[in-house]
Amino acid sequence: MIDMLYLQVNVVGMMILSVILINQQSIDDGTGRQKAFIYLVYSVFSILILDSVMWLIDGEQLPYLKEINWVITSICYFFNCFIGFVWFIYVSLLFYDKRIKNPKFWKVICIPAVLNNVLIYLNFKNNIYFSISDTNIYTRGPLFFVLILIVLPYLIIPFYYCVRIYRTTEDILEKQDSAIIMKIYVLPVIGIVVQNLFYGVSLVWISAVLSLLFIFINFQNKRITTDPLTQLNNRYQFDICLQNIKRGMAKEEMHAIIFIDIDKFKNINDENGHVFGDKVLISVATILRRACDKEGTVIGRYGGDEFYVFCKSAERDEIINRIHQYVEEYNRSDRARIRLSLSIGWSDFRADESGGLETTLERADRAMYKNKVK
Repeated sequence: MIDMLYLQVNVVGMMILSVILINQQSIDDGTGRQKAFIYLVYSVFSILILDSVMWLIDGEQLPYLKEINWVITSICYFFNCFIGFVWFIYVSLLFYDKRIKNPKFWKVICIPAVLNNVLIYLNFKNNIYFSISDTNIYTRGPLFFVLILIVLPYLIIPFYYCVRIYRTTEDILEKQDSAIIMKIYVLPVIGIVVQNLFYGVSLVWISAVLSLLFIFINFQNKRITTDPLTQLNNRYQFDICLQNIKRGMAKEEMHAIIFIDIDKFKNINDENGHVFGDKVLISVATILRRACDKEGTVIGRYGGDEFYVFCKSAERDEIINRIHQYVEEYNRSDRARIRLSLSIGWSDFRADESGGLETTLERADRAMYKNKVK
């Protein structure tokens, strides 16, 4: 009965991973992170299949089943470490992509994986990881705990990366991404602890499936609503914000919409090239993130060289002043090849205004272009 329950759980896990693979297979973000994520999904999918076969054949008395059990269990032990290895790569690509290009990085992180493979090989004669009895029953070996010690660096170091980034970075997106990764650890850690304390309980891999689903949901939604160049919210998210305001904003509370436009951006592109123009857009996005760090504030790229901010009316002047402050800091910095200038227009509103939000947007847009004329 328990065997069938675990098999059903594994099948559900494989169905979830199949949906993720169908949606992610053809996507390539050019950073290597997507490939690492796909390797993670394939690896967990593979170990679910192997784990299911192990549950089915364990204790069965048929020709060659003992040998098959040996091989399948050995492959499972390989994937136990390999999945941790790929996870380390994935998180490193997410936050420390330059380090991946260093050959020393690869030499160091391969050490636990190589050690695990050596122990799997030695296990065939010494039963140090596990053994298969004459009645084809799997049993943990005396050095089973070594596998846990080998995999731990692949889990602990990325978690440390995320904690350090969350505490030190000024980049709001990096802070959000690191928080997501830290939350992902909860289920697998619970699964690992329970599985090692209670022999015969199998929770690790379905926990890993749910974690991958969590990554998929968060980063897939982020891709839909995020501008790929600036990593701000996009026009689609702008429309979602408008809908949310119409449905859920407190009627009496005053909010503001701020429009921001880069002055003479066409000239910047014509004189310095579109690559530099893209860098200017990214710099403006960074300025807006720094200026708009209040909870509930939404910033995004409206299109071209125009940006938007939704905020509380009481915070509007502070945000605008900080934008001007950070623009001046940019202009005084060594990286400034041009003098950056932004036109800013705004309009306050309530959700129940008789003129509607469209009128509010028009007022903010006119104010921005009036500022540009000046």
